[in-house]
Amino acid sequence: MFSPSRHGGSQVDNPATRATVVARTIPASDAVLAERVRELVDRGLERGPADLCEALETRLRDVYPDIRATLRTDIAGFGETLVYVFRDGSVGASLAEDWIYDADTARLVTNGSGTYVEVNTPAERLFGRTSDEIVGSKAGTFTRADARVEDAAAMWRALDHTGRLHSLAIVTSRDGTETPVEFVTVKDGDGCGRNVTYLRPRQ
Repeated sequence: MFSPSRHGGSQVDNPATRATVVARTIPASDAVLAERVRELVDRGLERGPADLCEALETRLRDVYPDIRATLRTDIAGFGETLVYVFRDGSVGASLAEDWIYDADTARLVTNGSGTYVEVNTPAERLFGRTSDEIVGSKAGTFTRADARVEDAAAMWRALDHTGRLHSLAIVTSRDGTETPVEFVTVKDGDGCGRNVTYLRPRQ
């Protein structure tokens, strides 16, 4: 069973050993990464802790190229295995957001049910589709399946709570071209109930 830890990480109870795996994602503000790690840890508890770190890095590296997972062993006596997952390779690294104001930034608006209702021309180019093809689709439709959170509702709950999501993904065009992207989603960024997502190719 998996539940949030009181320190902002996530805890999983391993039925085989009754040990608790605590995964702490850094930065803690990246709710998308935290949810992806939660899903992977939840499926990977048959692995030993060291193998879990390697598995997390392997599964996440396509989307998060600088990902690094490390194990803390000094709390083993407390029945916990603590894994730190660094999105940007270290504690100090971070992603800027000033680019979302550029005129050439891809911009999409979703309604309260997570359906695209408006896109701009840069978004059409990035997605390799016309606005008619994008509007009416659910957010995440054009994200590579293994590069998105399985439980979309969890992301909308996180957005409701934090007001902002900032993470990485991989967009797939109609011709199969894959583009690693950075995105920022802002709750009510285009008025009440209209969330805005900004995307750019990963630098």
